[in-house]
Amino acid sequence: MASHNITIGIDVGGIKKGFHAVANRDGLYFAQLHSINPDEIAAWVLSHNPIAVAIDAPSMFSLNSGSRKAERELVSNGMRCFYTPTRALAAKSRFYDWVFNGELLYQKLGLPIFMGEQSQETCAIETFPHAVQMSLWAEDPNPIGNKRSVRESTLALKANYDTSQLSNIDFIDAALCAVSADYFAHHQFTAYGCKTEGYIVLPKIKLK
Repeated sequence: MASHNITIGIDVGGIKKGFHAVANRDGLYFAQLHSINPDEIAAWVLSHNPIAVAIDAPSMFSLNSGSRKAERELVSNGMRCFYTPTRALAAKSRFYDWVFNGELLYQKLGLPIFMGEQSQETCAIETFPHAVQMSLWAEDPNPIGNKRSVRESTLALKANYDTSQLSNIDFIDAALCAVSADYFAHHQFTAYGCKTEGYIVLPKIKLK
């Protein structure tokens, strides 16, 4: 049975960089793990029985182009993001090694991937730290500062989050993913995309 107060965010890198994971409990920092082994990360995630797992990696490849509907929708809403091509195109470039690493993680987790309809079952969602940051700063989506300082302040100011345990940008990004999972668990989210190419899930802020 899922723990209804645990959510997990995972930043995905290539084979050498591996995975950075952060667990939240009741929306607050709880634990973290870095590993290059997807089996180790998956086992750690599942040991916490989370209600939602948010992953910074594409959940699907494009069907027949150089990008997915979700990514084009993000860009049309002013959010820059990586484009995910077809599997065949991705296989031709080492740049996409991290995408295949993310695909392996989804497989190791064995959780259903969110496909547009939320249920009581624990699932994995795709999210994206930069877009999470912009969503949390809904009234001012482009705060000034370098990437790390902006994302740390986003966590502190917009999520009341203790960042003192987050030693690098990868754990910061994982924490932003976990916050996205928190919003998803509370049914406060926007989903971009479609069932055939996957959804990117972001926090939905209630503006005053």
